[in-house]
Amino acid sequence: MVSRTPGFFFDAMRPLRRREFLGTAVAAGLSPTLVAGAGSKDALGDWDSADATTLASWVATGEVSPAELLQEAVRRLRRVNPKLNLLAQDHIELALATVESPLPQGPLSGVPFLLKDLGVQLAGTVTSAGSALNAKAVAAVDSTLVQRLKSSGLVIFGKTNTPEFGLALTTEGRFLGDCRNPWHVDHSTGGSSGGSAAAVAAGVIPMAHATDGGGSIRVPATFCGLFGFKPTRGLTPGARGSGMSVGHVVTRSVRDSALMLEALAGYEPGAPYGQGLPNRGFFEATRRDPTPLRIAVCLSEPTVAIDPEVRASVLDAAALLEQLGHSVEMAAPGIDYAVLNRVQNTLIASNMAAWLDSVARGRGREIGLDELEPMTHMIRSEGSRYTGAQVAEALQLMHQFGFQMGDFFRDFDAILQPVAATPAPRLAAITYREGDDLQAYTERFKAVSAFTHLYNMTGQPSMAVPFSMSASGLPIGIMLSAPGGEDAQLMALAGQIERARPWFQYRPKVWSGAITTSE
Repeated sequence: MVSRTPGFFFDAMRPLRRREFLGTAVAAGLSPTLVAGAGSKDALGDWDSADATTLASWVATGEVSPAELLQEAVRRLRRVNPKLNLLAQDHIELALATVESPLPQGPLSGVPFLLKDLGVQLAGTVTSAGSALNAKAVAAVDSTLVQRLKSSGLVIFGKTNTPEFGLALTTEGRFLGDCRNPWHVDHSTGGSSGGSAAAVAAGVIPMAHATDGGGSIRVPATFCGLFGFKPTRGLTPGARGSGMSVGHVVTRSVRDSALMLEALAGYEPGAPYGQGLPNRGFFEATRRDPTPLRIAVCLSEPTVAIDPEVRASVLDAAALLEQLGHSVEMAAPGIDYAVLNRVQNTLIASNMAAWLDSVARGRGREIGLDELEPMTHMIRSEGSRYTGAQVAEALQLMHQFGFQMGDFFRDFDAILQPVAATPAPRLAAITYREGDDLQAYTERFKAVSAFTHLYNMTGQPSMAVPFSMSASGLPIGIMLSAPGGEDAQLMALAGQIERARPWFQYRPKVWSGAITTSE
């Protein structure tokens, strides 16, 4: 009723300490092989105001070479990584070899890029997923999403920090260490795409890979002042299992996200989701205003305390949308969040337990205490208690929520909510604590991140749009979500908001280029 008012299938070896894993040169300050310097100073002087689309145009017109762009990105990474700990793995040597050969002539040819250290495979490299368990898990082939990233012409030069298996809404952990927010280094970047968000927010690169299984694109985007778009389930490669997690990017501009979606979108043969979805027109949509939309504003669900500054931002956004010609009214879909949260926990914990059990069986020995975070051991233990009937019921309920939101969107084209109930919390505020069970752990972070996971479970597109700043100097974003398959319409709305309330010019305290505020 409408109320108005992982899978990481690699063998695991001995767990390595982070410094062993990254290597001495990397831990001390990245690959020493790259020649010092920042490329052509004249050509690269506008980097701070350029998005990935602009960088690609520089390469296409011959103003800058891919090698020069890579040099500049690495120089910037060197400058901020010691302060932010955003990098998980250094692939600079691989990137140097890439730019020495002809690149695919895609829409982003020559643009430097970072993968998230989770959910993808880059041949010949490790995807650790933030875990000592996967420290030596070398991929034999590129995953489909990486193949499409490469075909677009991107130059991959590393992987970014993430919490173990993406199980936290903050990028903190023993193996890779805590990632710090460029706006305030004692605050969280969010998770699990926190390293990617920190890299883009600090101006290292204008766009980085991210995944979203419960808010992991949108929460880091809003905590770091970025645009974060979660596509419809199955629109991009990688949707497996319950289909909650999807892959895309975090960006500084809307058009970069749309251009990347053009390159990534399309059914992955054999995948359980994604057939028949519209997979073109996203970039063009950002260049025109959408037709007037019916937009619901929901601040009543779930029943969580919303920071006054966040609430004010959502109401300000509602007023702006009305000024832009849209119909706006208060409405709620009537979601039972107690059931929703229980369903999410059942599916995530049971899936993690099943996968870790298969790893232990495959290698012929149990997983040791030092191979996983205490958080993950707890989730595995609780997940192993669910019966097959409970998991089946959870899947049925998940799909019922999808039908419920489908009914809601008969009356509305989009719904406006907060991304998170508060600006970025301090480090250690929402992470696992000794003695937590699954309910206590999830209740802690859902007091901050209570809104995003509904759209992972229903499969609908959802985006975080930068909108305002808190009095303490932390970004605040708004979230807009739409019916499944309406990704282009949501992109059009994002472009309209970006033109009306631009955010690209804002700089955090830790900035890789010319520093405009004191550090």
